[in-house]
Amino acid sequence: MATKLFDGGLPKKGDVTIGIDQSLTGFALTVMSVAEPTSHLTWVYKSPYFGIERLVDIRTWLIDHFNYIEQELELDILDVAMEGTVLQSQAALVLGELSACVRLAIYDFFEDARKYPLKVPPMTLKKYAAGKGNAKKQEMLLQIYKRWGMEFSDDNAADAYALARLASKTHINEIEKAVVEQMSDPKYRDQPAI
Repeated sequence: MATKLFDGGLPKKGDVTIGIDQSLTGFALTVMSVAEPTSHLTWVYKSPYFGIERLVDIRTWLIDHFNYIEQELELDILDVAMEGTVLQSQAALVLGELSACVRLAIYDFFEDARKYPLKVPPMTLKKYAAGKGNAKKQEMLLQIYKRWGMEFSDDNAADAYALARLASKTHINEIEKAVVEQMSDPKYRDQPAI
């Protein structure tokens, strides 16, 4: 089990948001301080398994990290954002299975509205982090560094960080503000109508 850690000095205690970049080859999870968005922990996990065993392994890894964040670090998770799946992708079926496992893990772990994560379309995430919806991976890494001062050597980690930042509703310019407002639409969550 290979895990990379990007340690941005997350303080113990406080409010945090979670960003999840779903990938079978580099599953990334960020926990970010709402008060200090540059303070974060970001893990990138590569499961050694395949098929159903990989899905079970990633689900277990994710729940273990939620427990670590809440119990060991004593942090309060306010919201969770995850990257939505691309339906036109050749790997759409496999990624759909992963998305379902992640959503079920979140649903099982939380007992309140947090069980309905914010599902961010990939092009919307790119617009938020890089200013345009068709940004390439290298552009994302560069813009995240230039805009927010966050340096990542892994695009999955960068995406997870941007998702956590979006979940916290943090914005520094009009484009980011517009995306934050767009993502407040209930259609980006699976919450039942009240």
